[in-house]
Amino acid sequence: MVQKTYRVGLKDGKIAIEGVDGFSIAVEDPKLNVGKLYSALFAGIDRPTTISLEPTTELKQDQKARSFFESLKKIVDGACEKMNPGLAEIAVKAEQLDADGSE
Repeated sequence: MVQKTYRVGLKDGKIAIEGVDGFSIAVEDPKLNVGKLYSALFAGIDRPTTISLEPTTELKQDQKARSFFESLKKIVDGACEKMNPGLAEIAVKAEQLDADGSE
């Protein structure tokens, strides 16, 4: 399982994913472009992958931006669940194998 973690912060009044060009959400006029979100985070993924979004301290301190971040995080988490059907079952099996191997 591939794990990708992205930091999300504020830049020039926009919510932006650090290290990712071409995707942002203006805090004052929030509009989500799903195509740009897909290109930024999901394009090119060809195996089970979990994507985590972590807010920067600056983003956490802005109530409005934090609210939009939480919505964005729910969308990304939901997309990961759809992309990785049975992921929870696989994780449980992996834990069981680890437990069996350590005894």
